[in-house]
Amino acid sequence: MPSDQYAVSAARQVEPRLLPVILALGATQVIGYGTLYYAFAILVPAVAREFAASTTTLYAVFSVGLLAGGLAAPQLGAWMDRHGAPRIMAAGSLVTAMLVAGLAAAPSLPVFAALVIAIEVVGVAVLYDAAFATLAFLGRAGARRAITHLTLIAGFASTLFWPLTGWAVEAVGWRATYGIFAALHLLVALPLHGWIATRPRHPGADGPAEATRLQAGAPLTGRAAREAFWSVAASFALTGVLTAALTVHLVPVLQALELGAAAYLVAMLMGPAQVLIRLVDALFWRGLHPLTVALVSAAALPAAILVLVLPVDPVAAGAAFAVLFGLGAGLSSIVRGSVPLALFGAAGYGARLGQLAAIRTMLGAGAPFLFAAGLEAFGATTALVAALLVGLAALLPLGLLHRRVVEGPRMAGAATTGPTE
Repeated sequence: MPSDQYAVSAARQVEPRLLPVILALGATQVIGYGTLYYAFAILVPAVAREFAASTTTLYAVFSVGLLAGGLAAPQLGAWMDRHGAPRIMAAGSLVTAMLVAGLAAAPSLPVFAALVIAIEVVGVAVLYDAAFATLAFLGRAGARRAITHLTLIAGFASTLFWPLTGWAVEAVGWRATYGIFAALHLLVALPLHGWIATRPRHPGADGPAEATRLQAGAPLTGRAAREAFWSVAASFALTGVLTAALTVHLVPVLQALELGAAAYLVAMLMGPAQVLIRLVDALFWRGLHPLTVALVSAAALPAAILVLVLPVDPVAAGAAFAVLFGLGAGLSSIVRGSVPLALFGAAGYGARLGQLAAIRTMLGAGAPFLFAAGLEAFGATTALVAALLVGLAALLPLGLLHRRVVEGPRMAGAATTGPTE
């Protein structure tokens, strides 16, 4: 896929007809991630007290749910390709609303646990991968820019729902809070997804052949596509291991550097860094191939860890770590949707996202536990060095793929054209 062809396509602005869809999906992603992901940590203490359970047990249930969702992702992705991602999102919102309402009325811990697991499975149909597939379904050539703009909006989910959930639990209790969440899915997300499902596809986009034509350059096929898929899968999975482990243990790691209470303030830099790098991508990196952006994302994560193991001021190291980690994590949400679309085209996009999600989830599910065990058994420095090696391993397949797909055609084109006066 010649990189100059990609630059011409990517430099186009988001199609005006996609802007209302992006705004609608932005709202539903904020609701989805806010209620199904970020709010859980705030609700856990109150739920644990009522059911006389440990918070560890509830987090274990949540982890099982995430793993189950990852395993279900390929099938859900195939349904998106077959029936249209917008329809799957609308159906997912209805089922999610019913399940979240069930949490509000759960009579026992086993029922609550079963509902949490079911929600994380159905959640695949209403979160990022489904939204990315919807944009590819509706927008085709403009999907990459649309994905970037969508992640900019969705990045506010934690900013909104961490404090709002804390306030709601204090004001009305955890059961009523889940009732409010169910209403958001039923009365806001469902109508928006239903409206999106009525939107027409890209004019003239009648199937996979048209989807292929609208991509910048021909998508990879045959052996090249298989090799590229496994390179992307390996890199994304290893990066997922790193982000899963360090996101959970961010504050404990910073505290291990003797930052004390400053660890919380330093950790707060991560969120703004994520939003900033997504804004940079939206405004200034339009002509970059998604593999180049993915390489920046993958490089930022080991760079963040390297700062921590260097003999520098702990506060400065902690701040640099939080910013670099935020940059890498912020871009990772974009490239998990844009890279498969750029490499393989829109045909079978939903199923391919599901396959990548399954691989990423299976490897990343145990990462927080293993990193915690490493911290306890060997100390922060050894655990961070191990994480650094994982990050470097994630760079290798991505770097080789970038050289083959992006740099190779560019150098071949330069050699063919020759010097000009």
